[in-house]
Amino acid sequence: MTSNQPYRPGTTNRRVDPFAAFALAWPTLSADETDDALAELEDWIDWLRDRYHLDHRHLPHCWALHSELIEELSALHTAWQHSYAPDADGSAPLRWHDAFDAGRQRLLEWVARTGCRPDNHREHP
Repeated sequence: MTSNQPYRPGTTNRRVDPFAAFALAWPTLSADETDDALAELEDWIDWLRDRYHLDHRHLPHCWALHSELIEELSALHTAWQHSYAPDADGSAPLRWHDAFDAGRQRLLEWVARTGCRPDNHREHP
């Protein structure tokens, strides 16, 4: 399901159906599937950045050029979808926030290793 509307979790115009949420095995995707999945993930990451006031130390603008960041963010996205699905139990969002806390720490470490700065992307050595 696609939409030209901005990503708004909890509304009918979100692009990802929470009942269809599954973990992506990125290396198995075709180039077109990767592009589509990155577009879906980018919408959620834009929302996540704004909602939780994340800056370049957690989410550099070049995140999509770093496989380790894609994997971490994709896992958080899948967990978020399951935690906020209509059939999720009431404590699922709290468990997601626990996972998000650990994920933010890993993101800090990954981003520090990249050496990327707000105005400068660094390729992997």
